[in-house]
Amino acid sequence: MTGQDFFDVLSISDENGNVDMIQALMGNDCLGTYFNNGIAKLYFYSGLKNDLEARLQEINSNHSFQWKWEKQNKENWHLTWQDNFQPVIIEGKLAVIPHWQDDSPEDIVIKIKPGMAFGTGHHETTWLILSQMMKHIKPGMSALDLGTGSGILSIAAIKLGALKVDAVENDPDCETNFKENLNLNHMDNNIHYYHRDVLTWNNLDYDLILVNINRNVIEKLIPQLKATRGTILLSGLLVTDHKTIKSLCQNHHLQVKEKIIKEEWVCLIVE
Repeated sequence: MTGQDFFDVLSISDENGNVDMIQALMGNDCLGTYFNNGIAKLYFYSGLKNDLEARLQEINSNHSFQWKWEKQNKENWHLTWQDNFQPVIIEGKLAVIPHWQDDSPEDIVIKIKPGMAFGTGHHETTWLILSQMMKHIKPGMSALDLGTGSGILSIAAIKLGALKVDAVENDPDCETNFKENLNLNHMDNNIHYYHRDVLTWNNLDYDLILVNINRNVIEKLIPQLKATRGTILLSGLLVTDHKTIKSLCQNHHLQVKEKIIKEEWVCLIVE
């Protein structure tokens, strides 16, 4: 099995609430996380383990926790998700369900096929931004989804009434899963996928901009986002990031209008 055939998976007990902090400190390198019976599994591309291990040792000097590494074959990793994927219900109106489930009684239903892209609605950051999309999307809006991953936010935007969505993603492993999820949800010409680094995307002429990425990328995006005429939903941030991001927004003539908190995570509404 070559390095391209598997993920390195970091398993951590979340009994002390360390996982969110560790995931945030790992930055872009962490592809995604899922929780099962109090154990968090953080996924990374192979080849990064030595550097990540050094970071873990440094973090552990201030926060005591146990961890172990394992390998997960890319071809069958989705079976792990299938064993643990439970529907996600947001505000009693929007449901994210696995593709093998027939339907759900909620008003809006999104089907997701676990693939190479992480984004199923289970993490607080995705739950937060989906809940705010339900409040801010109006019929006929245009939206930009930066760091689209599985496409869950793009699909939700259309189902909530947006007229068109441009979805931007730099990870080449995401495109196949993104298109599978569009097909599952019968999305045709309303969503356009672009394989680009989000930091190089210059067109910001949208009614709504969706950003569910980690703090490091958000900090680099904010100077560019000041050019938009629309509302910005920022997720992927810890509550402890709020003051720093708010100050950075103010420095670039953007105002944080509202903050919504779930567990240790915060979603910011910016204009």
